[in-house]
Amino acid sequence: MKIKDIYKYSLEKLNNDEEKFLLTEMIIAYVLEKDRIYIKLNMDDEINNSQAEKIKGYVERLTNNEPIHYIIGKRDFMGMDFYVTQNVLIPRSDTEVLVTEAINALNQEKKYAKDTTTGLEIGAGSGIISISLLKKIETLNMTAVDINCDAIRLTTKNAVELGVYPRLKVLKSDIYSKVNEKYDFIISNPPYIRTDEIQRLDPKIKNYEPLNALDGGESGIEFYDKIIRDAKAFLNKDGYLFLEIGYDQKDDVSNLFSKHNINVKLKVVKDLAGYDRVIIAKFI
Repeated sequence: MKIKDIYKYSLEKLNNDEEKFLLTEMIIAYVLEKDRIYIKLNMDDEINNSQAEKIKGYVERLTNNEPIHYIIGKRDFMGMDFYVTQNVLIPRSDTEVLVTEAINALNQEKKYAKDTTTGLEIGAGSGIISISLLKKIETLNMTAVDINCDAIRLTTKNAVELGVYPRLKVLKSDIYSKVNEKYDFIISNPPYIRTDEIQRLDPKIKNYEPLNALDGGESGIEFYDKIIRDAKAFLNKDGYLFLEIGYDQKDDVSNLFSKHNINVKLKVVKDLAGYDRVIIAKFI
């Protein structure tokens, strides 16, 4: 069988769905360990039966609306490949805004320029936030916590693969329950979708991604409330809290600081689509 034959098979299987067919190109490139340009330029190359069957199996999963990143088991984030499984949320490009803003804020602080900086991530998932920060800030040491054992294992695997494990401590913890240190900053992308909105999500999300990584409770801000309420106890003087938020949650999350009588200087950053996406709180 040639590459062009598996293309034809995939196109028929996907009923000429252009979007899914583009994802099929990713699958073929992944299985053959080539880039998509090579695939397009070498349609007459032969593929073996094992490769063909693997591609067919992946295409079948694609017809059931399974996310491509679960199928191939990887997701690009900040220019790096991270392993992902159905036990953790698929990284979103919006979260790159959170990481970038944290890097910018920390780099602007003279006291973090040379001295070792410490950070705590709440809700590690696949470890994209902590690992990306560690790759960008050489003086940083991170602690990443998650209540999900699968997330702990996956974060560890990604940290080892990307060469930052010596500077990362991974703990099984329900928010702060097992945390006993103070840090220069805390960062989190917690679940923030209201419970009653879960069933209205795209089938690719609600049928495949872990609901406990999406469900932010009845109000959508339950995790923010817990994180903000106790943050000061785990922050060094003049510490930062970096939070990713839903597009319509700026006011609800910002009001939690006054609710808990916490004095902070707040900054809200928009994503590339123009939606409020990140809250930066500098404790004063």
